[in-house]
Amino acid sequence: MPRRHVSLLTASMLAASFLAMSAPALAAAPAQVPAAPVSAKQDFCRITGASATVRAKPRINAAALGTAYKGDGCTSHGWAEGAWVKVTIKRTGVTGYVRSSLVAWGKEALTDTGR
Repeated sequence: MPRRHVSLLTASMLAASFLAMSAPALAAAPAQVPAAPVSAKQDFCRITGASATVRAKPRINAAALGTAYKGDGCTSHGWAEGAWVKVTIKRTGVTGYVRSSLVAWGKEALTDTGR
C-alpha cells in the first residue's frame, strides 16, 4: 500500500477515536419530549390491569391520587413522557397519570350484548 494511503488511513482512525471519546459528553443531557395528544379529541379508554394507581405526575414515585380497577372507563388526554397516559377516571372523576400498559382504547358505544 502506498505511503499516502497509509497516512490517510491512520489520520482517519485517529479522528474516529477522538470523536468516539467526546460522544458521551455530547449525549449526557436527555431530550425532554412534551406530552402529545392521543388524537385531536379526547378518547374513551378502559383500565385493563387488575388495578392501576392514578398518579399526580408521570413517574412511578409520584403521589398517588387514587386507584382505578379493571373495567373502569376513562377519558384519555394524551401521552406523557413515554409510557404514561393522562386520564380521567369516570367512576371517581380523578385526573392523573397511569402506565399505558394498563390502558386500552376503544369505542364507548360498543357494549357486550351477550351473544
